[in-house]
Amino acid sequence: MVHYRNQILFLLLILNFIYEAIQLTTLIAEKTPKQFHSHFNYTTQNYPNNYTGEWLIRTSGDNHTIQANLAECDIESVTRKGKTMCSWDWDILAFYNGNATEYIYIKSTCCNGTLGHIHSSGSELYVKFTTDSSTSKKGFTISYQDFEPAENHTESSKSSQSTAESGSSTAATVGAVIGVLLGAVAVLLTIFVIRAVFLKKKNLSRINSKD
Repeated sequence: MVHYRNQILFLLLILNFIYEAIQLTTLIAEKTPKQFHSHFNYTTQNYPNNYTGEWLIRTSGDNHTIQANLAECDIESVTRKGKTMCSWDWDILAFYNGNATEYIYIKSTCCNGTLGHIHSSGSELYVKFTTDSSTSKKGFTISYQDFEPAENHTESSKSSQSTAESGSSTAATVGAVIGVLLGAVAVLLTIFVIRAVFLKKKNLSRINSKD
C-alpha cells in the first residue's frame, strides 16, 4: 500500500509540473514592441474565474532589460470613498523580476490607475495574473519590448566625452610641443643669421686692414 502511495504522489508531482509548464508562456522581447492578452479569447469573452495566467518575458541582449506597460486594462476592483481599491483576494496582475521559480516582486495592479512603465532589473520579467470565483471582466493587453537601460547611454556618453576630452588634451599637448619646437628653431635661425652677419663684417674688417 505504501509502495502505491509513493507512486501516486510521484504521479501527482509530475502532473503538477506539466500543468504549471502548460500555464507558463515564454515570450522573447525585441526592440520592436510586442503584445499579449490576459487570456485566449480576449476579444470575444471576459477572462474566466479561478484562472491563472503566467508569462515569462526574456531578452538576450547584453545588459538589456525589459520594459512593459499596460495598453488596455479592465480587472475586478472595488471603489471605496471615491478610490479604486485592489486586493490579492480578488483578481490581481503582478510583475516580478526573474522567472517563475526565482522571482522578486516589483508591482501589482487591478487597473486602479496609471501603472506606468515596468522595468525589469535583468533579462527576465515574470508576469502573473490570478482571478477569484466571482466577478469577471474584459482583461488586459500588455505591451513589452527589449530595453537598453539609460545608464548604458549615460556611460557611453561619458565614455565619448572622456574620449573627446582626451583627444582635445592630446591635441593641445601636441600643439604646445610643436609650438616650442618652432620657437626653438626660430631662435636658432636668428642666432645663426646674427653670427653669419657678424662673421661677414669681421672678415671685411680684416680685408680692409690688410689693404
